[in-house]
This record gives sequence, structure tokens and C-alpha cells, in this order.
Amino acid sequence: MKVAFVERQYENKVFPKGKFKQFAQKIARFCNLSITDLYVLIHRKGDDFETRSTVDDLMNIWEIGKTIISLAFHSSFSIIKFRLQLYSNALNITYNIKGDIENAKHIVFLTENTLELTRLSEQGTGELTLDSDEATNKREFFEIEESLFNLMKQVYERESENSVESFDKYFNQVIRSRCQERIDG
Repeated sequence: MKVAFVERQYENKVFPKGKFKQFAQKIARFCNLSITDLYVLIHRKGDDFETRSTVDDLMNIWEIGKTIISLAFHSSFSIIKFRLQLYSNALNITYNIKGDIENAKHIVFLTENTLELTRLSEQGTGELTLDSDEATNKREFFEIEESLFNLMKQVYERESENSVESFDKYFNQVIRSRCQERIDG
């Protein structure tokens, strides 16, 4: 199995109360999961770690950046991480999704539509559709063999015992450097 990876930036916004809970329920249904099998991880300001929360805890979260640094949804199927990048005041979402690009496109589409997200202009004005052209897919999505993904995670865990850098950041750096090597090479 492969892992599809895409990172997108959206306009930051305040969400209606309960919107993240609604999103979690839709993701669980789409992935054929019990809502208890969907892990919700919340990283609050002042904490050095993410805490596992319940879907009901999402009722009181409507903004990323003030008290919540990041919000992540994990399952055996996918990882979707919401993070506010303060330097650009953009909502950055990283998707690591087991399966092919079509499956990843469905999850990104579900996320963008459920949360009513607006992509930043530098990513183009075109809407993601389930039948986007091949060039767009290759530019936005990376497919990585699951064994390579797991190996990268093991290397990261071994090398970063005392580091505050996240796996997402490490993963992004490795992927970008490999892509740049291929472009330059």
C-alpha cells in the first residue's frame, strides 16, 4: 500500500461551534470507522506535547492559533493535521493518507467542503475536483510506499529523541529535498 502526502495552506478562519466535531464524524463515516477509532490529538499553547481527546471535546474548538497550536485526526487510515503558521497567518493542513491518490483526493475534497476552507491564492484558484487533471495531481500529491514511510518514521524517532521538531516537519523536509534532487539531477 502507498501513502499519499499533500500539504495545503488556507485562509485562517474562526469555525462555527461544533464544525470540527461534524468534520470528525464525516471522516469516521468515510473511512468506515467507529468514532472511537478516530484519534483526536490537540496541542495546546504552553504544552510540549499533544493530548488525546474525544470527538466531544471538539465542540469547544473553533479556532486554531490562539489556545490550540494544532489539531490532528489520526486513524489507521489517515492523518490530517491542522496547524496555524503564524508567520503567514495561514491555516496549514498536512494530509498523510494511506491509499492511492484518488482516495487522498476524496479526503481532501471532504475536508475542504465540510470545513468550508478557502485556499490561498498562490495555490491557484481552481477547485479540487475528484477528476482533476494528472499534472495537478503530480504537483500536489506524492505517493510513497508504506514501507518507506514507516522507515522514515523509525529513523526520525531514533534521531530525534531530544528534538522538539515534529515528524511532519521532518517528513516534509526529506520529501522536498528528494524532489529537489530529482529536479536538479
